[in-house]
Formats: sequence, C-alpha cells, structure tokens
Amino acid sequence: MTTETTQNNTNTNTNTNTNTITPWVRRGGPAIAAIALVMYIAAYVHWPTLRMQIDLMVYRFAAEHLVAGLDLYSTGLTGNHTELLFIYPPFAAICATPLALLDSATVQWLWLFGMVAALTYAVVRMLTSMGMRAGVALVSLTALLVGVTAWLEPLRLTAELGQINVVLLVLVVVDVLGRSKWSGIGIGLAAGLKLTPALFIIYLLATRRFRAALVAGATFAATVGLGFAVAPTDSTTYWLHGRFDDVNRISHDPLANTSVRGLLLRLHASPTVATVASFVVAAIAVLIAAMAYRRGQAVLALAIVGLASAAASPFSWSHHWVWFAPLVVHLGYRGYVAGSKAAAVSMWLLCALLGGWIVFTAGDSPQAGILSLRLGGVWPEILPDAYVLVFAAALLGSVVWLRRFGGDAELERSPAHDLEHLEGVEAGQH
Repeated sequence: MTTETTQNNTNTNTNTNTNTITPWVRRGGPAIAAIALVMYIAAYVHWPTLRMQIDLMVYRFAAEHLVAGLDLYSTGLTGNHTELLFIYPPFAAICATPLALLDSATVQWLWLFGMVAALTYAVVRMLTSMGMRAGVALVSLTALLVGVTAWLEPLRLTAELGQINVVLLVLVVVDVLGRSKWSGIGIGLAAGLKLTPALFIIYLLATRRFRAALVAGATFAATVGLGFAVAPTDSTTYWLHGRFDDVNRISHDPLANTSVRGLLLRLHASPTVATVASFVVAAIAVLIAAMAYRRGQAVLALAIVGLASAAASPFSWSHHWVWFAPLVVHLGYRGYVAGSKAAAVSMWLLCALLGGWIVFTAGDSPQAGILSLRLGGVWPEILPDAYVLVFAAALLGSVVWLRRFGGDAELERSPAHDLEHLEGVEAGQH
C-alpha cells in the first residue's frame, strides 16, 4: 500500500513528458538569457547609479551600528532621522554583519551575482518540483525563465536597490517545495528578516501542514529571541514600542505604497477600512492557494500567497512584488511543457506588462517599468495600483482555471505534499 501510494503521488505528470519542451525554447531559451545578461551589463555600465544598491548599503550601515553597539533605528544612512532608515527587525541586522567586513564595491558586485544565482536556483527548484529532470529541456526552460523574470520590474529594481526579496523567495521556495521533515525553517527565517512572509505560516495551516507551520512559527520566535539576546534595546524599540508597524518611517509619498491599503487610502477610505480590506484579501488569497495546493498546483499556490503578502502589507514598495516570478514559472511550465497556448500567451503578456523596460532616460538613471510612465489625466493615480490590479486578475484567472481544468490537468505536486501524505499512510499502518 505504501509503495503504491508513493508511486501514485509522485508520478503526477503521467500524460506529459516533463523533459520535452517546445522546440524554439530548446534553442531560444539560452539566447534569451544571454540577451538579458548583456542588457543588464550594458545598463550597469551606462548608468553607474544602477549599481549603487542603496538599500544594501542601509543593511550594511545597520550591521556596522550593531557591531559598534550603536542604535539601529534613530538615524539613517545619511546621518539624519528622516531618510534611508533601517526599518527591519534586529535579526536582519545580525544576518547582515558579514557585509560590514567587506568594502562597498565588493558587497555590491557579490550581491548582484548572488541575486542572479539565487533566482536561477529558485527557478530550477520550481521546475523540478513540477517533474522536470536534469537535461537540456530543464536547462533551456530555466534559461528562458531566468532571462524574462530577471527583467520583471520588481526583480530589476531589487537588483538596483540591493534588496533581499530574492533571498526571501529562495527561503520560501525551498521550504514550500522541499522534502525535509523540517520544512518551515526557511519561512520562519524569511519572516524574521521581513515580516510579510509570515503569511506563509497561515498557508501551511490552511493546507494542513501543521508540523511545518509549527517549525516556521518556532523559527520566527527564535529570530526574535536572538534579536533580544544580541540587541535588547533595539529589539525592545522594534517589537514593544511599535516600530515594526510604523509606516510613517517608510515613506510619506502617498503614491509610493503599491499595496491594497495604499490603493484604498488614495481613494480616501479610512485607515480602518483599508486595514480590514487587507486582511480580507489575504484570507481570500490563502483559500485560493489552498485550493491550488489540493489540486497539485504547488508553484501556483506559492505565487498566490507571495503576491498576497505584498498586497496585504501595510506598505509595499514595487520591488516587494518579486512573487510574480513564480507565477511566470508556473505559466512557462504550463505553456512550454504541458503545451497550453493560453498559458504561454499569459506568460508573455505578464512579462510585457510588468517588465522593466526603459520608459525614459532623463537624469542620472533610467526610469523603468509601468509605474514610471508619465501620462496625464487620472493615470498618475491609477498606475500605483497596477500591481494590485494585476494580482486581482491573476487570482480570478487562477480560480477559473482551477475550477475548469485544474482537476484534469497534468498537475505538479510539492514533494513535501508527497512526504506528508506518505507519513500519514505509514502512521495509519502502525
């Protein structure tokens, strides 16, 4: 019985050869990745400001303050208390301490190449979780997907600013799609670095992965405890004096907040209504993600929860929406392995809409992506809502697809799902 269960749960792509892809992807995937890399290098050489990675310097600044025993939160990188402030938990400063040992130029280049490596690793993990095996097909599709996702504006801006969003993505991908009995550690660490990935703990509960949820919660608590042990005063300021939800320390620009809360506040809703709506959006998204998970669509579920964490956050910069990358991977797999033309078209439409294409080049650095469009009329009010609106469309499309086709399609399934199911069968035999 155990052997049969394992075979049935792990062989979920019986009608799809997961190492066969569309011929043009086999040839064109590496070419697209090479073009994307050349464009990155050309942009970085032409506009030196693109490699300033100012947010990474804020992390380095916080690490230096931590090592020196100075306050993390009273002043920012520029020396005043109003700009470029460190706004993350003390645990993030602890993790950043190696940055304080290197010069800024070394840190910047290592971080850039590290981000590309991390993104590549995440894409490979997602594709292999859907059944692809090592070979030319996996390499070609990975190259294609890394090439296009690296130029999604949230990821391009993550590289420009030196943000840690791709690190969070990798931690969650390894956890949600992994086989380890200790799944949950990555989510707990991600939540300890930035609070929003904690939504994945709710997702684990919704999908009845109680052990992983417990491990994630315990790991998050450990990051808080480590912060109190290393920096008790800063931890008290952050956790007990309300610094963790002080949105005013992030930005005073009403157009900068790309979350549901930002959208509603721009429509003059009350803060209470905006907060309640954010919780409702998160709850609905988790329910839809759980439905996707039950139908074997683990990567789609991952994308939905990640996007919901950005949508439901009190404040989200545009670079927080790196969770569109798993959605692109899901669509790419469906389009070029499972053979869905609709999925392939949707993938390219999403990449075109959210791509980091250069809008104009006035000033020291180019303005890129849909949020940089300079249009008249009501567009300046609508454009900051673009990510929320695309997310809403993705949610609706996911529900329609799951209800109409999800049960009959060749389904990817999280290895963790197989492991937990197998453990349940074995437990029932004793």
